[in-house]
Amino acid sequence: MRTNRHQYFLDLAQRCANQGTCLRRNFGAIIVDEYNTIVSTGYTGAPRKQMDCTELKHCWRKEHNIPSGSNYERCRSVHAEMNAMLQAGKLARGCTLYLAGFDVSTGDLTQIWPCFLCSKMIVNSGISRVIMRTSPADYKEMDPMVLYQMRSRESLGDDSPL
Repeated sequence: MRTNRHQYFLDLAQRCANQGTCLRRNFGAIIVDEYNTIVSTGYTGAPRKQMDCTELKHCWRKEHNIPSGSNYERCRSVHAEMNAMLQAGKLARGCTLYLAGFDVSTGDLTQIWPCFLCSKMIVNSGISRVIMRTSPADYKEMDPMVLYQMRSRESLGDDSPL
């Protein structure tokens, strides 16, 4: 059965997530241009030529009960969207970023919301929209600036306008 293009690219992002090396949650990212051509892909993983958590068989953040969404500077992994943007470089301008992921312990789909750092990078890369898988059949589309403003307020711990 043929799927619509958003589901197609979200399925590919989900497949990229399977390449991830995080022991908690893995995400995949696909950057697609205006002609529906894949510009780059990315998944959650350690920097090039560095050992990842699956090789080390432990996760510092997991061992220290660090809650999701905090202390990313203590994580060995580079986020999927960061990896995709690094691969795309200037070609990301005007493109759509598709994101999907899963919880490693359960295998269940997990909704992805780019972290504050990734949201800043998404805005600066020139990506025009972000489409995130919310369930196997559904997704949420966001303007990068709206995503950034939402994450910025969360990081400040208030609802004040920026």
